[in-house]
Amino acid sequence: MTRIDKSTDLSRHVGNTTRRSPVSLSVRAVAPLLTYLGEKGYDTEDLMRSTGTDPNSVALGDPEARIPHKTAIALWETAAQWVNDPDIGLHVAEGVGAGAFGVLEYALATSATLGEGIQRLIRYNRVLHDAARIDLQEQEDQAVLSHWLPLPGGAPRPVSDFVVTVWLTGFRRLTGVNWTPLEVRFPHSEPADLSEYRRVFDAPLRFDRERSELVIPRSLLTAPVPTADPALQQIVEAQVASLLERLPAGETYTDKIQRELANEHTGFRPSLNKIATRLHVTPRTLHRRLAEEGTSFRVVVHTVRRELAERYLQEGRLTVAEIAFLLGYSEASAFHRAFKRWTGYSPLDFRSRKQSSAGAGLSLRK
Repeated sequence: MTRIDKSTDLSRHVGNTTRRSPVSLSVRAVAPLLTYLGEKGYDTEDLMRSTGTDPNSVALGDPEARIPHKTAIALWETAAQWVNDPDIGLHVAEGVGAGAFGVLEYALATSATLGEGIQRLIRYNRVLHDAARIDLQEQEDQAVLSHWLPLPGGAPRPVSDFVVTVWLTGFRRLTGVNWTPLEVRFPHSEPADLSEYRRVFDAPLRFDRERSELVIPRSLLTAPVPTADPALQQIVEAQVASLLERLPAGETYTDKIQRELANEHTGFRPSLNKIATRLHVTPRTLHRRLAEEGTSFRVVVHTVRRELAERYLQEGRLTVAEIAFLLGYSEASAFHRAFKRWTGYSPLDFRSRKQSSAGAGLSLRK
């Protein structure tokens, strides 16, 4: 087990690692949320400022503008709390109209079939998000379309709900067929009230899964797209390729390590040698790359451990002892001391403060 060196205050490094290209996403991915709130009379600039985001830095009018992944997650989670709508992901997605996702959407709309369009979605998804992963698995009579964020914290409930609902409504619009999913799966826990999920999907629902998944009839993949246009498809694909070339460089090694650590499912046991093997580099090369990015393996591990601890406590599904075990501590008392050193609060005090803040019902009404 990797232990934090008590002689070094690693918490001062949290959030201070220098990256050439932080994980980012297109403003098109958050524009529907801000539009939805604005139409309902909420002050979206107040929302952005509440998350530490300068409203002037979010260029909604620029189709190529991008924002940091962490900013987008903060906007979604804060909006859900402030408007007191835990189903906000479903509701925002239902209001997304044709063309909202720009050239990527046109790449799907000019495809011959839904299956061909989904393959283009998978191939070009980085246009929307640097790190998000999409996968399609075809089985006997069904196909499973999956989405996940291989980053600390994964996809929170509003984001997971938004993605799956956008797929459902978008694919219906694309094919002109009002089809029903065979099953819908979510990585978050089961909500107390499922009425909106049942209304939107009208399908069996599964929760606490590793990924967001939409299970559809396999035959739907061959459904024709009425707007298919082979000639226009070539033009659109050239535009997508050009856009991809202009995007910032891909993940840094810091990002890659965070992704690998976040995907640990058997307990938090960080090993530089093991991570280096997964990334197909030598430990020495990995150490050098991290130094070039202004950080170290120890600092990255510490950052992920702290972020996971805060998220687990905020979600409220695990006991402090369970969180300590998941994060690689041999005793809950060791985790308690480390967490208090990071934040100034005990784990239970931190959880209580977050839950009180979420329940305060702060209003963004103009």
